[in-house]
Amino acid sequence: MLTPTLLDVAAITGLKPIGETFDSNEDDSEISFDFSRFAYGVFIMDHHDTKFFEVSAEEHVAFLNYCLSMYIFCTRSIQVAKGCKTLAFQLHKGKNICLSKLILGSLYEVYT
Repeated sequence: MLTPTLLDVAAITGLKPIGETFDSNEDDSEISFDFSRFAYGVFIMDHHDTKFFEVSAEEHVAFLNYCLSMYIFCTRSIQVAKGCKTLAFQLHKGKNICLSKLILGSLYEVYT
C-alpha cells in the first residue's frame, strides 16, 4: 500500500514535521463566534470590520478559521468548520503547532 508520510507532507507543503502537538482540549479562547451563519461568504462578512484599519484579534482568528476550513483541511461542506476554531486561536497566539501531522490525519479521514 502506498501512503504519504510526514516527510512527504513536509516536502509538498513546506511545513516542518516537528513542533508542538495540537491539543483540541486547550480552548481558553476569550473570542467566541456566532456559528448560526457560517457559510463562507456570510462568515467573513459577519467577522470583518471595515471601520478600523487595524485587524482585531477576532478578525484574525475568524480569517484563520476560514482558511483552515476551506484551504487546509478542505471540509466537505460549504461552511466554516467549528472544529477549526481552537486551532485558529492557538495559531493566532503564535503557538508552534505541527500542522503537517494534522494535514496528514485529515487526508486519511477524508479518503478512508
